[in-house]
Amino acid sequence: MAALSRRRSGSRGPVFSHVVLILGVLVILLPLTNLVLMSFMSLQDMAASPIGLPPTWHFSNYADAWNQGNLGQYLINSGIVAVVSVAGTLLFASLAAYVLARFRFRGNTAIYLLFLAGYALPIQLIAVPLFVMMVNLNLINNLVSVILVYIAGSMPFSIFLLVNYFRTLPKELEEAARIEGANELQIYAYIDMPLARPALTTVALFNFVGAWNGLFFPLILLADNSKMTVTVGVLSFIGQYEAQWNLILPALIIIMIPTLLVFALASGQFIRGLTAGSIK
Repeated sequence: MAALSRRRSGSRGPVFSHVVLILGVLVILLPLTNLVLMSFMSLQDMAASPIGLPPTWHFSNYADAWNQGNLGQYLINSGIVAVVSVAGTLLFASLAAYVLARFRFRGNTAIYLLFLAGYALPIQLIAVPLFVMMVNLNLINNLVSVILVYIAGSMPFSIFLLVNYFRTLPKELEEAARIEGANELQIYAYIDMPLARPALTTVALFNFVGAWNGLFFPLILLADNSKMTVTVGVLSFIGQYEAQWNLILPALIIIMIPTLLVFALASGQFIRGLTAGSIK
């Protein structure tokens, strides 16, 4: 009887976990599903019945949003900002993290803590000094200014994650490579970087999403309409007295697609990066 009771209590655990997970999925998917359905509605249909299937499917909403919002150019600008800022972050953060994790020198801990101090200071608080700096560098209305801000703002998290990941890598491979005559740059490029691929993927995904969805700095650093990113471009559908929701919602769906594709392609490495070091 005791064994049967333990078996029954043990079987209830997975059932409860599955129920909680299903409820969590529904809480996330139902609003997204309704958002997709509303993107095919007219303004009158949204006002009359915002929940449920569209009475009339307006597929032209997507074409209108693409053409009127100049989304093609904005997507190119956002892609340039996101890809270049992620590449710069991976390069500089991995170099700094490799040195901090693998070399012991005077000031090592102080430098590491200085990078971590970036967590305590939201980069938006120094928007005015950054704006003045970009003016002095003649980078206002230039995508380079946004890219530099995103690279700098991503350093604290990226270095924190990569330093701790590099410290978990076995040193035996590095020592063997040194015996064979490899220098530190070769060890970094051909041994530690491939081994750190899960952590690098995690850093890349987090920073890609931040750069792709960023609104604050593109809004204050870019003035030319042809240089705007896609998140700023969506604001063109919002007027002083009304918002064109039949164009905003399709634009938001279009904006989400690149992020979803990136996560789908890199989900395996992303999960390994998040769980790295949790199981020894």
